[in-house]
Amino acid sequence: MNADQYRNVEQIVDDLCDNLAWSRAYLMTLKGLHEVAKSSPKYLDSYPQFVSCLYHGLFDCLFIKIHNFVDSSKGACGFPHFFKVLRKYYPDDNPLMTQVKIDVDRLKKQVSIEKIKNWRNKISAHLTQTYRQPGFFSSNSLYLSELEELLNLIEEMVENYSFNMLSRRNDTRNPSADIIKEISKLFWLSTESGSATHHK
Repeated sequence: MNADQYRNVEQIVDDLCDNLAWSRAYLMTLKGLHEVAKSSPKYLDSYPQFVSCLYHGLFDCLFIKIHNFVDSSKGACGFPHFFKVLRKYYPDDNPLMTQVKIDVDRLKKQVSIEKIKNWRNKISAHLTQTYRQPGFFSSNSLYLSELEELLNLIEEMVENYSFNMLSRRNDTRNPSADIIKEISKLFWLSTESGSATHHK
């Protein structure tokens, strides 16, 4: 790569890393809420409307962020754009092109991506009549573990290109798993504070 190509690749990788960091942040926050719901449901029961807003907002943000990775629309900065740039910079017989083909295939095989596209295009980013269709929610249900598995794959792909092309490792795992403890503490303190006020 020449200097301009290097800077372009670096910017694309930066964009992917930023999107990945936010995707993981939303996922970890959802995992934190889920953990509290399992271990101490009474903490969440005290704030039903707030918790509902959190869940809906976080899932909408997460679906939109993950969709960014596979968005092929004009001006998008996801993998389709990245792979198009790499095909311009490298000949077909370059080992990097082999990896691109492998990664394109890996993404196509991810069933969760199609479900995320449906959520993003029909619910989160657009107001459509899909929510009235009883079969939509059951056929597009996703577990947090599935979303985490997909983000781990995306992280692996981003890090592979970043290291091989830029000799760079990235930290996209913020916030860490500690956010689960923080959320538990937040709801515990809020509930205890409310209880103390109630008994005064």
